Amino acid sequence: MALNHVPLDRIDVELLKGLIDASAPEAQHIDYKRETYGGNDAARAEYLADVSSFANTVGGDLLIGIDAPAGVPTRLTPFTGDADAERLRLEQMARAGLEPRIPNLQTKAVVIGASAILVLRVSRSYMRPHRVIFQGKNKFWARSSAGKYEPNVDELRAMFNEAPQLAERMRHFREERLARIGGDESPAQLLDNTYLVLHVIPFSHFDLGPLLSIEEVARHPDYFPPFRNGLPAQWRVNFDGFLTLSNADENAAAQRAYVQLFRSGAIEAVACSITRGGNNVNIQQIDQMIVRFSRVYALALKECGIEPPLVVMASLCGMKGRGLTTGVRNVDGNLEGQIADRDQLLLTEVIFEQLPSGDQECATILRPVLDQLSNAAGRASAISFDGAGNYLLTAWIF
Repeated sequence: MALNHVPLDRIDVELLKGLIDASAPEAQHIDYKRETYGGNDAARAEYLADVSSFANTVGGDLLIGIDAPAGVPTRLTPFTGDADAERLRLEQMARAGLEPRIPNLQTKAVVIGASAILVLRVSRSYMRPHRVIFQGKNKFWARSSAGKYEPNVDELRAMFNEAPQLAERMRHFREERLARIGGDESPAQLLDNTYLVLHVIPFSHFDLGPLLSIEEVARHPDYFPPFRNGLPAQWRVNFDGFLTLSNADENAAAQRAYVQLFRSGAIEAVACSITRGGNNVNIQQIDQMIVRFSRVYALALKECGIEPPLVVMASLCGMKGRGLTTGVRNVDGNLEGQIADRDQLLLTEVIFEQLPSGDQECATILRPVLDQLSNAAGRASAISFDGAGNYLLTAWIF
């Protein structure tokens, strides 16, 4: 038994007691500590080794305040000090003592009266390996079912080689999916061949990680609305996972938009008719669709138990000869913009290391994407930001 598939904000006392009732032993995903780490050098080094060992392998939860003789939990021993201050201390220790920094270390205090169990969730890192640099120790740690250990040369080499291989797999995924859509192999027939494709993909997708519960997803079809829709007009379970559609007519020959959720947690959202019946694409509207729905789908994945990091990839297809306009008219009364010189605009990949708190933060993270789209329309930077870097399109206009 482990907690790694339970969203951190849903971990409560009953779940922790369940670990004791089940005699759930320490394993690759979970480690127990009877009390928190001290402030001396040895304790700090031990803490950094524990955290980095999770990050360098498959991730997991470090539970402080559970007694586990021989690795099997027997009773709660809650922390009685200032839980929030202790969480901050542990987070700061990790930031200062590891290189590179772990991007998505999360902490929670599960309150029990005047005390608390501290939960540290360490996601598998895709910037690994992380090394302990505190006191010049310069050590790498990994983790197995038997606990943490120092990896050998071959294991370290594999960790260092992982990042470029992962980037290539991301690009291959996008290319393959776009080829399928363009070849009429998409999960729904589209009304026309000029469309926006947004892929939001958890890094765990590339690890053949745990699959989503489609049964659980089907209870919340509203988590995955097609572009511009408040709610899916219809949905169904399909071979790949879960599909939501923009057209309420079950017999409709084509759809304006769809969202395909794959069992791995990858999301493919497609919207056609982006020229609105003309020959131009308004890039401000595309900016807003990318920002709004990147965050919507990232939050939906979290509700389904899938945490960041996530890669976001936006693509415009069927664009050659189409106008890319800003929606702003110049002094001659013509729309500002220029003609697309290629069929596919594969905008740069962006990573959500954590969930954006709102559209402003989401747009800031996605700024390289929006800049590139404006570049294609002949502008040096994204039209959707003011001179101070504030995102302008926070009100949904569709």
